[in-house]
Amino acid sequence: MADPAYGRLGGPRLLVYHQIDAGLGREMEVPLATFERQLEWLQQHTQVVSLDTAVARRGEPDSHKLTVLTFDDGYDDMYQLAYPLLKDANVPFTLYLTTHPTESGEPLFPGGKANPVTWAQVEDMASSGLMTLGAHTHRHPDLTQTDAGTIGRDLEESHRLIEERMGVRPVHFCYPYGWWSKVAHDHVEQLYETATLGSGSSFDADTDLLKINRVPVQLADGMIFFKRKVRMGLHLEDRLRRRFKGYHGP
Repeated sequence: MADPAYGRLGGPRLLVYHQIDAGLGREMEVPLATFERQLEWLQQHTQVVSLDTAVARRGEPDSHKLTVLTFDDGYDDMYQLAYPLLKDANVPFTLYLTTHPTESGEPLFPGGKANPVTWAQVEDMASSGLMTLGAHTHRHPDLTQTDAGTIGRDLEESHRLIEERMGVRPVHFCYPYGWWSKVAHDHVEQLYETATLGSGSSFDADTDLLKINRVPVQLADGMIFFKRKVRMGLHLEDRLRRRFKGYHGP
């Protein structure tokens, strides 16, 4: 109820998804049936575009009608459940891949039901022409708590693996946990053209392309709060989350 008082976020809306129908009860996952409804609603009420299209059109008067679907980390359930729906609907999307789990086969998080995509699955999605592949570090460290040397090695390893395994140089990056790091910024600037964070300010013509905010889609959103987030942004919740986490970045 407080969000309308803050006004609508301007520019394209970049939505963040993680797991689909994992059954773990974590806020970072969305049930498959809910994702299907959300995808259908987005197609009816917005124009779902690629990340590159959103970047190019972010200064247009009607850019608030544009939506970008982004998926973080690279979970097997994203490939098994979300990708077939996206492919059938011919909807573009961005995958920000954490490379160590994909390279090693180890779960992204302990406890099961968090298996990573394989390189073959990433290649399959890339072959559709719908996927934009971005980097999300090698081991998913908190870059606000990591020294410059470790950050440099991690980012370079992630960059190298994507280029070697997929034959493309990634130009898009996503900060782990959505937290910007001043120490990491110099490394990111050398490797990438864009970088995305967690929720925050509008994405418009004045936005620093290395500090693009996104809106997370969560388990508790359902459809009511999902529609509100797409239309208005994430003002009060974002402010409360930042205060709770002690995060003071962009």
